Amino acid sequence: SKSVYQSPSTFLVKPNASVTLNCSHKIPRYDTILWYQRSVEDTALNLIAYAYYKTPTVEPSYKGYFDVKGDGENEAFLHILKLRQAEDSGEYFCAASLHSGTETLSTLQKPPSDATSKHLR
Repeated sequence: SKSVYQSPSTFLVKPNASVTLNCSHKIPRYDTILWYQRSVEDTALNLIAYAYYKTPTVEPSYKGYFDVKGDGENEAFLHILKLRQAEDSGEYFCAASLHSGTETLSTLQKPPSDATSKHLR
């Protein structure tokens, strides 16, 4: 089955606390686990970090606030090192992927919900 599991499903903590999120899958040949955040103030889905095989990478703008460990083929952990009030509030998502090796992973952004209607007018 092509399922990805993330835990905890919800969490509520005070500023300056740390949190660890877990993501796992058993999808054959998938070698990358990616971590995304959608903040309360923005609809964009921003790439925070990823584990490609056993190589963890935190995007430059998130270094010092997040850490990633694990193995993209099975299980990876996102550590929120020190929760900041507004910047870190929001939703966190993980995904599993088969990395092609031909492109660099980059930030994935979801367009605002009204972008389509504005574009069609």
